[in-house]
Amino acid sequence: MNTAVRGGATGRGAAVWLLVFTVALGSLVVSEVADRAPSTNADRVRALAGDFACPVCQGQSLGESDVPIARTIRSTIRTMVDEGRTDAEVRIMLVERFGEDIDYTPTGRGFTGMVWVLPVLAAAAAAAGLGVAITRWRRGAHPEVDDQGTERPSTAKVVVAVAVVAVLAGVLVARAAGDRSVSDAITGDIRLSTRTLLAEAGMATPEEADELYTQVLELQPSNVEALAYRGWLRWRSADRAAALIDLDDAVAMDDAYADVRVFRASARHADGDHAGAAVDLVVLDGLDAPPIVGDLLAASRLRQRVAGELAATGELLAALELLDSGLEAKKRAGGGSDAALLAERGWLLAATRVPELVERGLENLDEAVAVGPTDPHALAYRAVVASTAASAAERAADVAADLEAFATLTDPPADLVAALVSLGLLDG
Repeated sequence: MNTAVRGGATGRGAAVWLLVFTVALGSLVVSEVADRAPSTNADRVRALAGDFACPVCQGQSLGESDVPIARTIRSTIRTMVDEGRTDAEVRIMLVERFGEDIDYTPTGRGFTGMVWVLPVLAAAAAAAGLGVAITRWRRGAHPEVDDQGTERPSTAKVVVAVAVVAVLAGVLVARAAGDRSVSDAITGDIRLSTRTLLAEAGMATPEEADELYTQVLELQPSNVEALAYRGWLRWRSADRAAALIDLDDAVAMDDAYADVRVFRASARHADGDHAGAAVDLVVLDGLDAPPIVGDLLAASRLRQRVAGELAATGELLAALELLDSGLEAKKRAGGGSDAALLAERGWLLAATRVPELVERGLENLDEAVAVGPTDPHALAYRAVVASTAASAAERAADVAADLEAFATLTDPPADLVAALVSLGLLDG
């Protein structure tokens, strides 16, 4: 009787071990596929970018590379994530475009799905081995048949049973996970208002604004407004390297966003990249920019300053093309001509000292004064050029009128005043 009891107990003991292990394994599987804390869209973008290789780089992921194609792909990922696309859809798009070799993360299908199964199987085997060792330590080396001839579950059978459970669990993990990445979450609704954060950033201190723009980008990585304005903020805060990264990313994200073109043109000009600044301004001229953008350009005289630097380095044609692009944009917008741009064009032509170009420059300056009779640059430039041109005697009346009008201006630019004084055209 005792032997029979012992045999029954032995069988129940093995069953208990298997049950305990199955429960533990089931808990592990559930924990792996259960919802995690909601991740932001930025977290998903970073995870996806880290899961794919840069198509043209050696040993770098999309998240690590800074080459143009990597930046473009990251921008595409941001947009897709913010549109509500799943990680699986993003992966399918990237694999279709660049091939399976780009994907660092194996799927849960086919032969590659074994990478999901094998870790579970290995853990199961280790646990089974531990259970067997403990059983043998407690019982000693007993035969597989007890004193009454009742067969006990053999060690091999227990291991096989556990392995089957482990494989099935691994398959379930693979099927449930599919193309799931480490940052995926089944839920994760983002309820914060990016618009509210942007409004707060517009009234915050520079440090607070930077944090608010960053929060917006954590929630919505494709928010070009937050990226552009954070870049501009960082530029004004002298963090030029970070600023240019933000501005370049914003252009890659939305090349038709007017604000970032102005910001990057200004940054490029300050860095000595006048040709790059000119490119941004010419692109801007083809966009449907809000009036405030034109006002900003006029107040800063950015276009004129870029054109002047181009002309000074021998790129007169590029300078004139930049000015002409601005003039055409102004006409298309129904604003007529632009005195400031005409004045700059005339001044650059006259600066060549080539007689034919000087005369063409004077024509531009005449038009500038006619369009903007109180424009300080039009008045000052025409007075200087007309007083030194071959036709100076015939232009004496224009010079006198321009100087008189300039003297009545409330707050003329200091550099123009100094120039006129140094030439003896204006009393100090």
